Amino acid sequence: MSVAYAARSWASASSIPDHAPSQAERLVELVCALPQQLGQDSSRLLLLAVALLLLVLLLFHRRQRKILSTTSQELLQVEARYRLLFEQSPISLWEEDLSAVRCYLEYLRDEGISNLGAYFDAHPDELRACAKKIRIVDVNARTLQLYELEDKEELSTVADLLPLGAEWIIKEELLALLARGSFEVTVADRTLSGQELTIELRVVVAAGYEDTWERVYVSVLDITEQTRLKKEKEQYEQQMQQSRKLEAIGSLAGGIAHDFNNILAPIIGRAELMILESGEESGVRDHCRKILDASKRARDLVRQILTFSREVDQEIKPLAMQPIVDEVVALVRPTLPATIALQTSLKPDLPFIMADSTQIHQVVMNLVTNAFHAMEETSGTLSLELDEQLLTIAECLDEQFSPGRYLCLRVADSGHGMDRATLEKIFNPYFTTKARDKGTGLGLSVVHGILRSYGGTIRVESEVGVGTTFSLFLPVVELRPPRPGLKPRQGPLPRGDEHILLVDDEHSVAEVCKGMLEKLGYKVTMRVSSLEALEAFRKLSDQIDLVITDLTMPQMTGLQLVAQLKQVKADIPGIICTGFSEQLDSSKPSTVGVDAYLNKPVLMEDLAYDVRAVLDEARGRSADSSGPLPA
Repeated sequence: MSVAYAARSWASASSIPDHAPSQAERLVELVCALPQQLGQDSSRLLLLAVALLLLVLLLFHRRQRKILSTTSQELLQVEARYRLLFEQSPISLWEEDLSAVRCYLEYLRDEGISNLGAYFDAHPDELRACAKKIRIVDVNARTLQLYELEDKEELSTVADLLPLGAEWIIKEELLALLARGSFEVTVADRTLSGQELTIELRVVVAAGYEDTWERVYVSVLDITEQTRLKKEKEQYEQQMQQSRKLEAIGSLAGGIAHDFNNILAPIIGRAELMILESGEESGVRDHCRKILDASKRARDLVRQILTFSREVDQEIKPLAMQPIVDEVVALVRPTLPATIALQTSLKPDLPFIMADSTQIHQVVMNLVTNAFHAMEETSGTLSLELDEQLLTIAECLDEQFSPGRYLCLRVADSGHGMDRATLEKIFNPYFTTKARDKGTGLGLSVVHGILRSYGGTIRVESEVGVGTTFSLFLPVVELRPPRPGLKPRQGPLPRGDEHILLVDDEHSVAEVCKGMLEKLGYKVTMRVSSLEALEAFRKLSDQIDLVITDLTMPQMTGLQLVAQLKQVKADIPGIICTGFSEQLDSSKPSTVGVDAYLNKPVLMEDLAYDVRAVLDEARGRSADSSGPLPA
């Protein structure tokens, strides 16, 4: 009985868990029953069996304690790893408890509401209540940094981080979790200070909690910078497309000018011929002069469009600002609505600047266009003021340019104005407040760059609801451009009796030009084809004194025609007529094999003086080459 008592005492003192199957107790009961079964003669054998049993149980107990200790340490290590990854993750991580929401959704289902989406659409207050029931259990350090929080205690529910008016996110999230246990969305958000964010939100229910939603994990990826770069790339691609369109327009400008000038040429020519033929009949002469004035304005408009649209090499030279501003005003004035008044104050005889005329034209056009767009939906006043200004050292402290004499062009409007945040961005590349179809394509950042390259700058003053004033400063130069050496055209038009070959593929243009030449006394052979003109010249080369040809013609250009004619008669002088040509605009006529060129539409005065000048020069060359006459 002492052995049985000892065995029971050891079994009761054992630290083996109660919930585990007690093999020790079963063995003890077996040992207690042995004396009765085996008798007193077996006591020694029984004591040996008990000792062995106690040894086995002791070893088993130690093994269990070691397994439990090892498992506990592994669990602690896993928890530490998880905590480290959670806290140090560069991605914002949340742990949420949606058990209260899940219970509420089950309640709605029990009430017979099967379409939760329609229910929440009809009851937005219930959706906001669900947002408040989503409890944030924990967030990592990146979340605090992203949302500009100082402590996790500042967060309690998802409603604290939910973008204003974005309850629809909660609805989509709940429906997605019910359907598949996960949810993804990209949404615009804000920090506590109001800074804009673009985030990619991903939600997933933890394994084993699909029925209760007690543990839900959320990752928030900040893609604000990627979104900004993507938008900038799209804007850059749009600007590149716009640039290609402008390049295409510039390439087509020559052809457009050629066709338009061919329309203007007969109008101008007929009007000038009518003036000559009308005698003293003042009524007809009056009408013709008005036709001429309107046609000349149309011709100037074509030249301004060419200047604005074409690409030319930059040519920096002494330049007067007033004529450029006048050209821009003349170009813009017809397009302004009656609700916008245009005022100009341009001082005459101002000093010159060193700049490229095309670039300055574009800069002024951009500022005027901006002012117009600021007032087009309402009404107001657009004013341009040009004068000279002396800037002191104190006025240049905040700018990277030197004090001295500057021409100052102020472009002011009484439009909607700009706030301080917009003013700080207007010179940034790609920044614009205009609609996609507005503007000239020349941003203020480019304007600023052009002015800085000339040693100038641009300043802006604006007030919301009052208007905006841009002040453009360009340094003055003391040099003045050389005066043209042409003699003033006075008195009657120069005349002659030489024989001229006239070539133009437009019959109406050729007829008008022929009529003007014949009025000046010349004999004219007219052809409307370059091949016909070459054939006629071969027959009449000894009689022809001058060739006047259009530049752009089918089969053979004017330059090619003159080259062919010079193979027949090397000293034949030639004049090219054109509405637009990069080749002729950028070089002297002699470098392309002709003696002069006339811009279409041709005025009778220009035609008379240029023809006479070329013929006289050719006669002088001929006299020089022949030498003195023999005695």
